[in-house]
Amino acid sequence: MNAITKKRWIILYFTCYIYIGMANAVIGPSLLKLAEQTGSTLGEISYILPIRAFSYLAGSLLAGLLFDKFRGHKLLIKIMPFMAIALVLIPFSKTVMILIMISIVMALATGLVDVGCNTLLFRVPDIDIGPAMNGLHFFFGLGSFIAPLLLAGSLRITNGIHWGFWGLGLFSILILVQFINLPETALWVSSDGDGQISGKPKLINRTSIIWVIALFFFGFVGVEIGYGDWLSAYSIRSGLADQQAALVLTSIYWGAFTVSRLISIPLAAKIEPKKILLADVVGSVVGLGMVFLYPDRLAVLWLGTVILGFSVASLFPTMMTFAEGILNMTGKVTSIFFVSGSLGSIVLPWLIGRSVDDLGPKFIVKVLFLALLLAAIVFVILMRVSKEKPH
Repeated sequence: MNAITKKRWIILYFTCYIYIGMANAVIGPSLLKLAEQTGSTLGEISYILPIRAFSYLAGSLLAGLLFDKFRGHKLLIKIMPFMAIALVLIPFSKTVMILIMISIVMALATGLVDVGCNTLLFRVPDIDIGPAMNGLHFFFGLGSFIAPLLLAGSLRITNGIHWGFWGLGLFSILILVQFINLPETALWVSSDGDGQISGKPKLINRTSIIWVIALFFFGFVGVEIGYGDWLSAYSIRSGLADQQAALVLTSIYWGAFTVSRLISIPLAAKIEPKKILLADVVGSVVGLGMVFLYPDRLAVLWLGTVILGFSVASLFPTMMTFAEGILNMTGKVTSIFFVSGSLGSIVLPWLIGRSVDDLGPKFIVKVLFLALLLAAIVFVILMRVSKEKPH
């Protein structure tokens, strides 16, 4: 396989991941405008968030079957247009039900492309998978940073968010043209029966440690996604920002997230995961704690948002690295971690949406901060349990 083809494969998957980041970050900052567009309350429109998350989870599970059975690039060519068409159609949706149906299609396609890109990257021969995988997830953060800026630009020029969504839809053309004359990667070849890497010691054989880590993922992924989804609505409803400033603030959150993921690539090679995790957990509590304690100060909101975004970004990949050092990371264990994180991203935004109209915007931060504190307690338990001898 020549070097040019390998580079084209990697660029394709990175570009797809920018698009996944865009699709992930575009709905949250648009909630108030979409509620306006459909004539619904914020509580009614917020049903999109858990439904989208469940659809994404379904797409992720389906992808595990499809990308092992069919050629990956052919699947991507068929799936990507569904994401693009959904993004184009969202500004035309006049009822919540239509918007939910479109969101389901987009989330299913996003889940398929997400898992597909991760799977296909593993199939690139002679690749240093560690930096490549961190780089892939960096581009997710980059897409999440760009999407709110496009919405803010559209709002400033047209006083609406339509052009932002249409621009995201057209971006898919830049991805689809990359498939021209691009060879397929090889189909996945499975490893040994139990999915364990040869020669890797199984340091802990307790199922309890798996569920403690799963709880950690549930809390922190829920806070990561929930804050990104509700930050715009919180800042507007609290009277701290107008629509355009709220979109910029959301972009700043994902921007700090992206910069942190970029920095974490070289840091992961030099610092042990436990130390990075401790710094991330403390930073997350400090950042969101500032917003919780001083809810009426705009400067604190901006600073706390940057600290939280920077701190929470590397928690997922770093915890996976930490888990690999103490567990036999079979496919089943990995699946538990991903499903747990996905459930967190469903439950917390849904819980907020159910009560925010009645309890006010401060309820958003209260729920997220409580979840963060519980996750931090789980982290302390994990550090203690992980020191125990195998039995």
